Amino acid sequence: MLLFVLIFFGLIVTVLDPTGIAADGHVAITDRSLTAVEQALLITGASMVLSGIVIRVIAIVTLGKNFSGRLRIREDHTLVRTGIYRYVRHPAYLGAILLFLGIPVMVSSILGFLAMFLLVIYLLYRIRLEERMLITRFGEEYLEYMRHSKRLIPFIY
Repeated sequence: MLLFVLIFFGLIVTVLDPTGIAADGHVAITDRSLTAVEQALLITGASMVLSGIVIRVIAIVTLGKNFSGRLRIREDHTLVRTGIYRYVRHPAYLGAILLFLGIPVMVSSILGFLAMFLLVIYLLYRIRLEERMLITRFGEEYLEYMRHSKRLIPFIY
């Protein structure tokens, strides 16, 4: 529930940010030409959104029946360490972070970006909870997986 509240809050702040290009409730690019910075942010944000969607879909498809929107482990749960999960333990969260930070970047909303950053903080907390659950379920197997993969950003974090 908190997740949806944070997403909704971030989207509302993004759209209503008086400094963003969506300040009047919709992206009205036709009313004026965008500055070079706004154009760069639009392209960067759109790339983040698209990348986030693609990464999240790949992650969910790779997990298959193991995927759940809730923090839970099924009786027949298996530890997936192939595909995108070979490099990153939480690519679905990475996709969500890129998607939801990309939206305010796309419309040049500093306030929206800050609001969406609350979502990032929540997702980082949720990752910690999920990892505790996975360690409890898989023990040394998950600890070994942690030693050979990164949490969110390949080769970095």
